[in-house]
Amino acid sequence: MRSLIALLGIITSLSLHAQLLRPSTFSLESADTVYSGLIGSSISDLAGQGDTLWLGSGHGLSATFDNGDSFVGFSSRFSNLGQGGVSALAVWGDTIWVAMGFDTTTAFGDLKAGGGISRSVDAGASWTHLGQPMDSLQMIIEGSDTSYAKYSEMDLFGVSILSVDVVTEVQNITYDLAFDGTRLWATSFGGGLRVSYDLGDSWQRVMLPWTDQARLDSNVVQDMESDILADQEYYALDPLTHLNHIAFAVKAWNDTVWVGTSGGINRSLDGGFSWDHFTFKNSNISGNWVIALNRQTLPDGSDRIWASTITTGAGDATGLSFYDDETNYWRAPLLNFRVWNIGSDASNIYAATDQGLWKSRDGLHFVVLPNFHHDDFSEIIYSDAVYSVLVNQDGAVWVGTGDGLAVSFNEGLSWNIHKARSAESSDDFYAYPNPFTPRYDKVLNGQGNLIIRYSADAGEDVSINVFDFAMHRVREVLDNVPSTLSGPQERTWNGRNEAGYLVSNGTYFIRIEIDSDIHWTKVMVIN
Repeated sequence: MRSLIALLGIITSLSLHAQLLRPSTFSLESADTVYSGLIGSSISDLAGQGDTLWLGSGHGLSATFDNGDSFVGFSSRFSNLGQGGVSALAVWGDTIWVAMGFDTTTAFGDLKAGGGISRSVDAGASWTHLGQPMDSLQMIIEGSDTSYAKYSEMDLFGVSILSVDVVTEVQNITYDLAFDGTRLWATSFGGGLRVSYDLGDSWQRVMLPWTDQARLDSNVVQDMESDILADQEYYALDPLTHLNHIAFAVKAWNDTVWVGTSGGINRSLDGGFSWDHFTFKNSNISGNWVIALNRQTLPDGSDRIWASTITTGAGDATGLSFYDDETNYWRAPLLNFRVWNIGSDASNIYAATDQGLWKSRDGLHFVVLPNFHHDDFSEIIYSDAVYSVLVNQDGAVWVGTGDGLAVSFNEGLSWNIHKARSAESSDDFYAYPNPFTPRYDKVLNGQGNLIIRYSADAGEDVSINVFDFAMHRVREVLDNVPSTLSGPQERTWNGRNEAGYLVSNGTYFIRIEIDSDIHWTKVMVIN
């Protein structure tokens, strides 16, 4: 048991870094409310093809089967999914895998835990929960003493090596999934890289190169056999010793597999048996900590691999890189931006960052796209950060943000907006998020926003005022402004009074006056 506790303690020391892989506004707690349509507004994962799109958020799983005309929501409360929010998605036709994660309180503090992987083979009509990929806990009994094994043995090209047993869901959250037509691949913080040959029913550990090795194959292992046997713990499959064994991102097709880790990028061309290991030092990739990968198929049919990296503080950089097949080297065209996710078609590459969505046609020069909104500005995405992006075969660009989903059918020239709606949104007059934290909620252009929704006809005068609990007016949002639209629309309040200062914590009342009709809603402000 002491070995198990020691393992947990060391993994816990790495937890601060792992938290950076999810947006700070992204919660992995289960939803208490099931929305009609989208579940959750922070869309961190996108996967799909054709008219079908699957979306993951901190509150659960959503899908559209008609290119965004309508949405269906799934959660662990009503489907056979794991606990928490979506941490990874993979789609192959009507077969979908979704990994879940949640927050848990331990003796070491609040940590992330894997909620398991669920599979549907009928486009979401039914689900099978497969559990979290883990190793078996091996009990050792010697007389009256009981302990637990730290390692198992695994065969690596005919040489027996050790593999650390990961026997807990804590710090074993699955960050990415990929299906290559035969094998299902999964990456996790504590569990490393795993592969399943039976659609996720069972899993095998996969050995990646040791952190200081540029290549892993049968010749390398045979040449190193005496060193491996002389120091088996150092040459073990062990995320505590080798950063390249902490896996975060994976892309796979046919026999090609790319894996991003805390120690670089790994490429296999034989289904995961032998590997090339690229690092900042040996190949010029922007950074060693790789959190997202993208496969771009170019017009000539060749593939280009893109990688999002975070600096490890060892001279590398946060940014976006791509692999140049001709030079066997990496190029870094976008630096000093945290790229959460990457999307592409043959002609365009998109980078989802904390500072918006960036686009490039040549892979070398990037521009940031304007904010997302309907053509008539009736609905706007209030989020500087973009967390996910996907380009479908029909050219539709889907973008997940901290305030909902945007889709463009003309390469970003115009957008349709889709947002999750709470139970109170059945009313024509309401405000969200509630409670509202001005410094962190719906941040657009560096400023938080409370969205005030109302319905008016074109030409009607609209006035909106905010009052404190004593019914003193603190802010005039609108004063008899004629509506230019008919139907639902919105305005925002930044949580500040007329003098420009943030208001105090408390309950605030919002009066919405449409001609002579007066409507009230309230919101709790928490700074």
